[in-house]
Amino acid sequence: MWHMRHFPLASIWFGLGVAVSAQSSGPITTEVTWHDNVTNAERPQDRLSAVQWHSEISTGISRALGGGHRLLGMTGLRTEIWPQYQGLNALVPGIAGTWEYKPGLGPWIPVFALTVDGAWSVAAERARSGRGASANLHVRQRVGTDWLVTAGWERRRFDAVNHAFDLTAREWSGRIEWAGMENWRIAVEGRWREGTVVSYSRPPRPDLALLGKKLTYVDSFEQSEPWLVYYFRARTRSGALELERRLGRAAVILRYEVRETLHAGPGYGNQRLTMRYSTPF
Repeated sequence: MWHMRHFPLASIWFGLGVAVSAQSSGPITTEVTWHDNVTNAERPQDRLSAVQWHSEISTGISRALGGGHRLLGMTGLRTEIWPQYQGLNALVPGIAGTWEYKPGLGPWIPVFALTVDGAWSVAAERARSGRGASANLHVRQRVGTDWLVTAGWERRRFDAVNHAFDLTAREWSGRIEWAGMENWRIAVEGRWREGTVVSYSRPPRPDLALLGKKLTYVDSFEQSEPWLVYYFRARTRSGALELERRLGRAAVILRYEVRETLHAGPGYGNQRLTMRYSTPF
């Protein structure tokens, strides 16, 4: 059986380059994220922190139509590397299509967009592999010369080889950006999500069985004994702050995000700190 944990990282990057070398130019993004609760643990003793390295390269075409309509098509390849827990590694090719509509001329006219995408996740642990798709509807509105407001709604579904890793969710989001200084941008963001989440815990957990949770054992975190993984429906609210510095055509972004997940049980919290670099190629 093929496992990504035995697949050299250099080969992944070589594959990224070959996949898009014949295509038109597009963005390449790489980021490092620190997670304070990668296990989504509800008990303090089950919390594990970890660093994730995420890279993505994409390319596409766009076509302007009459009446303020525009179509975009994208294809891309994403890698998710977890140095501490290599069982979480994944290679994710995907495609996306976007329809944009701007009902008028000038910078103060809102832009409406609908994006539909699909992806196949090839994970180091086969049980995590699967197919996913989403639909996203959002509107962007400029306010003056320095402010941009965005609001959106998304529906997402992921079907994994093992149903313990299936995900279904809908999410509402709002974002405000300020670019009043040359080469700098500050953004604040809020999100509200309803859907399934996955949590991990050290056994034994007879309380989970009594609550009717569907339990599966995994070795993802390379501990002395397998951990329990279980999923349930919950509500997650989150807030984030971003600081971006433009460097010519490239950009460096620092992002801090806090999440709180609520349900019938104790719930859990997450903190994420991300450093991202993005540039055309």
